[in-house]
Amino acid sequence: RDATVVTIGELDPSAREEGSGEPRVLAVEHYAWTGVPHPSLYSRLLDLLRRHWRCARVVVDATGVGEGVASFLAQALGPSLVTPFKFTAQSKSHLAFQLLAAVNSGRLTMYAADGSAESQEFWNQMERAVSAYRPNQTVNFFVDPSRGHDDYLMSLALLVEAARYTPRIARGSPREREPAARPG
Repeated sequence: RDATVVTIGELDPSAREEGSGEPRVLAVEHYAWTGVPHPSLYSRLLDLLRRHWRCARVVVDATGVGEGVASFLAQALGPSLVTPFKFTAQSKSHLAFQLLAAVNSGRLTMYAADGSAESQEFWNQMERAVSAYRPNQTVNFFVDPSRGHDDYLMSLALLVEAARYTPRIARGSPREREPAARPG
């Protein structure tokens, strides 16, 4: 059975990859639920994303049953923070190439294996992951269903997509300020 997996990451913008300008991505935590209906996860997801981690960008699988979760999170957290991601052959190939680039450049790092069930399942899926190159210069990546699931793998790829976040920076000259009027 598929799981709902959240991968939390931290960006290190001071370590931008030469050429691409992409920041270093540090995967810091996983959360996973299997067999839990999405509506019962909503308050937990909001608490994690908004209060506990104060996420600046969230990319959510909006394919099939994930569409409801993506819609709920976009409404609750705002569309500027939440990016729904629809898996297609092309979009998944794009994710695969981004993930490979992040791994091969050393731009993506994982927290140390800590013996938790999430850490063990993450590494199990990474070891079982395979890729299949297709026509039109596209690639598919997955864990063969006979060998397990790929929920952590897809969540990691969505984290790399979320890392393509560039914070808005105010430009120009600040306005002159006057002291606030005193009530009275």
